[in-house]
Amino acid sequence: MTAVFSFFGVTTGQSAIQRIYPRWVELLALDARLVGLDFPVGAPAGDYRRAVERIKADPNALGGLITTHKLNVLAASADLFDGLDDSAALLREVSCIHKRDGRLLGAALDDRTSRLAIDRFAPPSYWAEHGGELLLLGAGGASIATTHGMHRAAELGEAVPSRIHVTARSEHRLEELRSLHDRIGMRIEVVVHHVTSTPEEADRVVAGVAPRSVVVNATGLGKDRPGSPLTDAVRFPPGSIAWDMNYRGERRFLEQARNQPADAAVAVIDGWDYFVYSWTQVLGVVHDLDIPSSGALFDELSQIAHDEMSA
Repeated sequence: MTAVFSFFGVTTGQSAIQRIYPRWVELLALDARLVGLDFPVGAPAGDYRRAVERIKADPNALGGLITTHKLNVLAASADLFDGLDDSAALLREVSCIHKRDGRLLGAALDDRTSRLAIDRFAPPSYWAEHGGELLLLGAGGASIATTHGMHRAAELGEAVPSRIHVTARSEHRLEELRSLHDRIGMRIEVVVHHVTSTPEEADRVVAGVAPRSVVVNATGLGKDRPGSPLTDAVRFPPGSIAWDMNYRGERRFLEQARNQPADAAVAVIDGWDYFVYSWTQVLGVVHDLDIPSSGALFDELSQIAHDEMSA
């Protein structure tokens, strides 16, 4: 019987992965199909729990990938897991559900996949040469995981941003960030900015970071909801890189970056590589495969995804 890979999201039927996943499993000679599980943002805890219970009870269910609901899924069903990886336990979220020897396991991979994506356009040599800063607009799970990934890189002695800035409209989110950093002994200075009411406040934060910095839209604005965390009057630091974690949607943030004066030399990067890394890393864990983050196999998987997106 064909195994089932579950995809927890909001509007999973609209995702390109519905076309990509069948071609990936064909390339990898796997017998599996993708099933989307749609939940509204902030769905009742019981809905998440029942979905995890079904995966645990069904011998044909492999596990799956979780997007928007990472924190809520674990909060609703932590006792159903037989084990969590270190990142899931630390970040209190699961992006990947998988099974090994009859045990239901949870993993949080965003700290690794965000670092892989950043390394594509700003590898350790970039930080070593330019000494720029990292600015994360938004303090949700993706931003928190990204700071953790940078901390782990610093622990390994790799070059990292000289400073990390994080903005949020919610003081609670910033407190969660501070709490995590206290627990891990954060190796990089982190400056938090409570932007309480208007996007002009975030504009001022962007304008104040160092040249050659990386400015990240981690808010979901432009994909989950229309708009941008910034105004059209924003001025990016000279020589900076604007990265939107989103790969689809209106992505007004990227348009604002493209509209900077030519002499500002702002590079614009969308979330395509992040999308591919996020899915291929989870694919490898769930199917118990070694899928590298570079090389011929990764390039072929990425090309398949690109072809389906362009179709």
